[in-house]
Amino acid sequence: MTDFRGGTRKTFIAVVLCALAVSGCTAAEQPSGPVAASRVVSEPPSPSGPLGGDGTASTGGLNATDVGWIQLTIAMDDQARHILELAAERSGNRHLKTWAAGTAERHRERLATLRALLAEEGLPDDNPHEGHDMPGMVNARELQALETARGPRFDRLLRSAMLEHLDQSRKLAAAVRKADADSDVKRVALATDTAAAEARRTLPSP
Repeated sequence: MTDFRGGTRKTFIAVVLCALAVSGCTAAEQPSGPVAASRVVSEPPSPSGPLGGDGTASTGGLNATDVGWIQLTIAMDDQARHILELAAERSGNRHLKTWAAGTAERHRERLATLRALLAEEGLPDDNPHEGHDMPGMVNARELQALETARGPRFDRLLRSAMLEHLDQSRKLAAAVRKADADSDVKRVALATDTAAAEARRTLPSP
């Protein structure tokens, strides 16, 4: 979101898929001085769980890239679902309310699919990214603003947050589809990309 980041937001650093390593992930607490930030993350991080000797996650059918993308997409989608659901009471635009309701439902459906993929591998669906400040997600200060704003200000903040979320979702989905990912993961990534593109296309104008 661009309305009140103020140039001080420290962000998630890009991860190289072949290395399967997280370069950096920041806590929600903000530093006192300005921090140079890049808003581009083109690859999903590795999962928090252990890796095998060949660099793959010791999770059966899914490798480290698969699990990393699933975990990050769950974190992003769960937060997006929450802020979309706020529109019913806080938006002043009936078209935006309708769009938000439909988009939230598609996020709920995808969350169920992603959590089922983890469950099949015996992995928990906890959120290793909780409290992190990452592209495609709002930080604690931005979330508080969304939860308290109403009318045109809420609509503006929601559009800003969702545009960032949808664009980041597409980048991550494209990255995992190019990787040596599980076929089911690639299928969900393609559906994620398609849904995000459609949601962006149909987002009501201010």
